[in-house]
Amino acid sequence: MLYHCIARAEINIKAWHILLGELKEGTTRIPWLNREPYAYWKGNPAVAETRQDLMKCNVSENQDWNARLFAQDWFRESQEGFSKSDLPSQCTYRYKVYIEGSAWSVSQKYILSCDSTTLRVRLHVSSPEFIC
Repeated sequence: MLYHCIARAEINIKAWHILLGELKEGTTRIPWLNREPYAYWKGNPAVAETRQDLMKCNVSENQDWNARLFAQDWFRESQEGFSKSDLPSQCTYRYKVYIEGSAWSVSQKYILSCDSTTLRVRLHVSSPEFIC
């Protein structure tokens, strides 16, 4: 597959060899122990029910599961010059969540490149509910 070679201009993702260097630089800015002690995820929850369920685990007035979850609106990002979607700046959390959408997500390699502990959500087909 050529996924690692393709830049995604429509969502402001650079070619992998360029982005990897930026991600490595981003991981050295803040030592792991000094990073935000939360599980971080940013993506489009509308593409899968599992992602919508994940959003229920976000911080609220009544509960804090130590997760910081953000819905990504790619249309709005494109209108605002992708100012809130810079991947290297997302390497400030100790934990990064990986959850597939309606298909395999290429974001896994970006998450792993942050050198944060990866929390992979893997749901069983017979039990598709999140319990936070």
